[in-house]
Amino acid sequence: MRDLYWVGVGLSLVASVACSGTKSNSGDAAAGQGGMANTGGTANTGGMANIGGTANTGGMANIGGTANTGGVGAVTGGRLGIGGATNTGSGIAGGASTSTPATGGNSPGGASNATLGTGGKATGGASFGGASGAAASGGSATGGVGAGGAGGDTSTNCAPAVIRGGQYFTFAEKFNRYYTDCAWLPSSTVFVSPSGTGNGASRTTPASVATALAAAVTGRMIVFLSGTYSGCFELGASNSGTYDNPVVLFGERLSNGLPGVTINCCATGRKTCINLEAADYVAVDGFELVGGDYGVRSVGAGYPANQHQKGVAVLNNVGHGQNKDPFFTGQSDWFVIESCTGHDSGTGDGHGIYLSNGSDWNIARFNETYNTVSSDFQINADPNSTCADDGVPFTDPECDGLAGSSATAGRGASDYMLIDANFFHHSQAQGPNFTSVRNSTIKNNIFALPARHGASFWQETDNPKLGASNNLVAHNLFVVQASNRQAIGLTNSSTGNSFKNNVIVAVSISGSTVSANASGQLLATDTTTLQSNTFERNAWISGFFGSDDTAPAYAPNSTELRQTSLQASWFAAFPTTLGHDPAALAPAATAPWLDQGNLLSEVPVDRASTARKAPVDLGPYER
Repeated sequence: MRDLYWVGVGLSLVASVACSGTKSNSGDAAAGQGGMANTGGTANTGGMANIGGTANTGGMANIGGTANTGGVGAVTGGRLGIGGATNTGSGIAGGASTSTPATGGNSPGGASNATLGTGGKATGGASFGGASGAAASGGSATGGVGAGGAGGDTSTNCAPAVIRGGQYFTFAEKFNRYYTDCAWLPSSTVFVSPSGTGNGASRTTPASVATALAAAVTGRMIVFLSGTYSGCFELGASNSGTYDNPVVLFGERLSNGLPGVTINCCATGRKTCINLEAADYVAVDGFELVGGDYGVRSVGAGYPANQHQKGVAVLNNVGHGQNKDPFFTGQSDWFVIESCTGHDSGTGDGHGIYLSNGSDWNIARFNETYNTVSSDFQINADPNSTCADDGVPFTDPECDGLAGSSATAGRGASDYMLIDANFFHHSQAQGPNFTSVRNSTIKNNIFALPARHGASFWQETDNPKLGASNNLVAHNLFVVQASNRQAIGLTNSSTGNSFKNNVIVAVSISGSTVSANASGQLLATDTTTLQSNTFERNAWISGFFGSDDTAPAYAPNSTELRQTSLQASWFAAFPTTLGHDPAALAPAATAPWLDQGNLLSEVPVDRASTARKAPVDLGPYER
């Protein structure tokens, strides 16, 4: 069964789904979502995620009861019960045979039976990244613990932003089926290990990674057995999946739900742990990626839209120590990055997540970044590269046209992006860049405490059509601490945006003391943007308003809250040092922005999957 709830994206409604057996009956019921949960039992029953439990206000919680740890299906919080009961795969030459889903009990090929009680450590409802959730039957939810801390869910439960065959904005979705279809099972399975030399047909005869990747075919899952791998691995166009039959690289989890597979990247060549070079419809699920230049690099064949990569899903991964970016894309459409954590990137580029080169129809959801040398989260369509370097004028529809308006249009902008319920914080430089991002929805995020300025909506050309425009920016929290640096920059012909129900705060932190920062800039505008965007029912706390040119600064309107003072007690537990629990920034009962907003159809739930009720609280949390 499936429990459907609705997530507003732009002007459309997108169905989201949680797959399992019986319905959870606590916080999820109140919110009208989160939903279907197996409430215990002895194993992964049915090949999909055992989501939640009887209480499950944390949603996306653990597998209750006892389950075998031998097969893929035994993974805590695992999405698929593959290899479980019989632990037999297809092998390199296996073709169409399908591994047997785990149906409970012991696994002959498994190492042991283990009582599992921390599946993914629920961190706040179907949002994957909210406050601590109640325990699932047979398990526990600890909130703020996991592969990337509370900002990103560490389970691999199935609750996509859009279900297979649904609408995304105004388009029929073309995302990876492994992400959108909770009932999907591979047509063949191959097991690999760090020292494998077998045919991959079972856990006891694993193949090498190189052998399995070279033989990857549509519909195949390649299961990386727990262990430490060294090297750089790649799939190209000849090993792509399809919309109906993706290729999946799956890393086993430990019994606590954390990644059981670590890849130490190589130090030569591309220096990329997992490189997807013009490979379509590949999913990468559940790895710790260490070092190199990139953790996951996912790029298309060329800048024109008809040469873009399609349908890659990067889920439940942790990337750190990369010289450039833990997660990087270029000209990659219908891309999803969800429940991933990127941190401690280096001076080579230094982002946590970087979506580049005119990528369109992307989802970034429930991710966490911190300690990045450059912008923690960056979308940059790069028209100087995608257009100018190919001799395409910025004013040519090939460059500035809307995605989908022709086969090759729009390489100079990124359209139809969903940026939802992420926790981007403590960058060593600036906050997120939304460069030439258009027609997108940015909601329920926390953009907090960069060393420099916060989020920027802007562009790099003189063509007004390439400004960051026509976006809904709603129910976010922006927190800046640097003096004379803006929490939000809105410049360079970035027009037609709607900023609604956000909380924007300038703070000063001294030791354990949090206070107002009158020198923190809340919003920077310019002549091109001051009168060309909509602001409704935002809360502006402390700080001041500035202008990047001779235009006057913005002045809040009558629908908005302007508060020059600040009390740390307005927040649940305002962090004075690096922390990983976004719920610390949830409002306390005394917060002045409670019950100040209008209910938006595009944002019916908060980042912890609590249903919003009019009058709604501003920011990402609803009390």
